[in-house]
Amino acid sequence: MTVVVGYRPGFGGEEALELGIALAAALDLRLEIVIALPRPWTTPSMAKVDAEFASYAQRLGDDSEQIAHAALARHSVTAPVGIHRITERSVSVALTKVSGDLAAQFLVMGTRHRTRGGFSLGSTTSRMIHSSEIPLALAPPDYTAPPNGLTGVTCAYSATADGADVVAGATSVAASAGVRLRVASFGVAPADMYPPEVGLDAERGVLAAWVDQTSAAQSVLRTSGLIDPSVSTVIGTGADYTAALAAIDWPAGEVLAIGTTPRSPVKRVFLGSTATRILGGATVPVIVLPG
Repeated sequence: MTVVVGYRPGFGGEEALELGIALAAALDLRLEIVIALPRPWTTPSMAKVDAEFASYAQRLGDDSEQIAHAALARHSVTAPVGIHRITERSVSVALTKVSGDLAAQFLVMGTRHRTRGGFSLGSTTSRMIHSSEIPLALAPPDYTAPPNGLTGVTCAYSATADGADVVAGATSVAASAGVRLRVASFGVAPADMYPPEVGLDAERGVLAAWVDQTSAAQSVLRTSGLIDPSVSTVIGTGADYTAALAAIDWPAGEVLAIGTTPRSPVKRVFLGSTATRILGGATVPVIVLPG
């Protein structure tokens, strides 16, 4: 079993490699670095554009591999490491193929786009979220793995039937890594629904009722045996999901696990609106668990 890192310098590759090294160490898995290269034209060009493109792809692969080796040396990585170049019609196709060939347990990617609170998804990452059959770990911009590596998994629990499946998946990840598990739920105060003269008591009451219901649902996780009694639970609330996530502490080495919803065989999973907003507000690495 392996941890596969989709690597390209300057496109989130550095952060992905940082997270991949930490995951491979925590899970005691082989680290496989994949450099996806564009496929050259197969039809010769009178202007020799095809040869120029092939030369560019070769240089890109050489430079990426050299930078990857330098990064590995800085981290003094002692675990088995493989570096692969693959040429496919798209990065997502390349990563899907290699992940299957290398029996990947996790696929790690970086993100280049930053939002106000955390990070957003590029086109390739979005495609992988909706097609990957293995957990997809996303490293936020400027991510650097802490010296102690992975220390805990926080599971975003939605207090629904699907949420219980996410808790089970996060429990498995935490157990495999030998780190603690925490279950967290995030709530957002509803937008003002009433005129100012009515006041804000109604909105506050809605949020308070949600907190009570969610707290009760978290307790059921313990009584049903889905989580160990020692697992901590926490609820974060705020004006938006960025504030709700910031309302709880995030120790160094923490990762956030969120779930997806199964859809059809054509598009295997779907990242719901709540999960998307949580992802946008996250400041720690996120593991997306397939439904």
